[in-house]
Amino acid sequence: MTVRAFFQAAKVEGFQPPYDTIHLKILYPAKMLRRKVQTNRDLAVDLEKAPFPVVIFFNGINCDAQQYQWLAVKLAERGLVVILFN
Repeated sequence: MTVRAFFQAAKVEGFQPPYDTIHLKILYPAKMLRRKVQTNRDLAVDLEKAPFPVVIFFNGINCDAQQYQWLAVKLAERGLVVILFN
């Protein structure tokens, strides 16, 4: 299964800058279309396997979420949407 990811930032109410922003990386199962030239639109969500369970991954203290990238990819390959954040 193909895994695709995108990044998103969101504001957290009640906190002062720079602590009011959370950075997310969302990994999901994607379906590649068969074309000669691939574009980002060709890697859409694989709706045949929807709905997807969602995993919000809380990494440990003093440990960047990217250290768990391998686990997030493995979970997404199994049909889950995984959210990592810093």
